[in-house]
Amino acid sequence: MMKKIFTVLFGSLFLTSVLVAGCGREEAKPVAIAAGVDKCDVCNMLVPDDHNATETILKNGKVLKFDDIGCQNAWSTKNGKDQIQARFVRDFNSKEWIKLENATFAYDKDFKTAMAYGVLSFKDKAAAQKYIDEQKKGKLLTPADLETHSWERNMEMMKQMKQQPNMQQNAH
Repeated sequence: MMKKIFTVLFGSLFLTSVLVAGCGREEAKPVAIAAGVDKCDVCNMLVPDDHNATETILKNGKVLKFDDIGCQNAWSTKNGKDQIQARFVRDFNSKEWIKLENATFAYDKDFKTAMAYGVLSFKDKAAAQKYIDEQKKGKLLTPADLETHSWERNMEMMKQMKQQPNMQQNAH
């Protein structure tokens, strides 16, 4: 009788611990961009609430915000991916947040982005291809392709953007 009680008790404790462990951490979610306040964690420029904004959620809950997916990549390259819980990009058309690994990307050196990396995010391949077709330039990239992408900035575009009167000024 005692053995049966012990087995039931042990089984209940084991099941409870498995359930609690499975519910440990909530799924990471992106947070709203505070335009005019939030600064990019790489280049320190203001992060506009637009289709170029990206976020990285660390395992400790800290949210890193970036004004361009190129800055997000620069942070990951420098700091590694071990502490990353999730990465989010925004759909070019709707500004809807999507997990980086679920997005499709369009790249051309002349696609205008905040820091002139030329990579735009789309929630699906069809939308990315449509954009490329409309622009008559560019190529599709998958999340895996981003790992080997050259991440070169269009310095001529950067120079032109800096000459615009409303260009955000670096805080340093």
